Amino acid sequence: MQQTIHLFCFLFFTAFLSAQNFSVSADYASLQGNCQTEIGPRISLKNESNRKITLVWEQSRNLCPEGWEVAVCDRQCYSSLVQKKQLVLGPKEEVSNFRVNFRPNGKEGIGNLELKIYEKGLKQDAERILFSASAKNERSAQKMYQPKAEKPTVYPNPVVEHLMLRDAQEQVKYLEIYNVVGRKVLQFQVNGQQDKFDVSSLNRGIYMLRMLDENRHIIRTERISKYNP
Repeated sequence: MQQTIHLFCFLFFTAFLSAQNFSVSADYASLQGNCQTEIGPRISLKNESNRKITLVWEQSRNLCPEGWEVAVCDRQCYSSLVQKKQLVLGPKEEVSNFRVNFRPNGKEGIGNLELKIYEKGLKQDAERILFSASAKNERSAQKMYQPKAEKPTVYPNPVVEHLMLRDAQEQVKYLEIYNVVGRKVLQFQVNGQQDKFDVSSLNRGIYMLRMLDENRHIIRTERISKYNP
């Protein structure tokens, strides 16, 4: 009986030591914007403990189109040359505007930056956060949209086997699906509102779907989730 109690105390103490002292509001943040301006998806970081802690963030994967720049921002913003930085948080302190500023520099596309965030000395417990930005040319987009027109969308989302397109203005002529590293994995030509698009071959996870017009200009980008029961 005594051995059982000792074992329980040991396991409890081990779990206590390994408990994470900080939290993140999300493990994925995405934002759409104009390719002429900065696009800054954001999350919140919070020290959940009653003591001061030192966090470390570092760039894990930078998958952006050629010509794009990124800047990681905690309390201040750092250029893409800064790969790693420490951040001290007081007891219960929160940074509500932790973000990655993507700078497309006039180039349309989708950019992704993965960060690891962990308490100093505990890299094995790192949180992985994926920041994603979709940039388009606003002038071309303005020509596509009619005032008060309903935006095209796909459903169901999450999807298991088939996607459907809802497009009252019949603007969308092509669909393209990209994985989190920016690689195109599926594409479809749209022939009508009743089309079904077979996505059963996709692995479970998060994807970015582009809706394109007849000239292959981007109309809209939408995040979709693939679910395999």
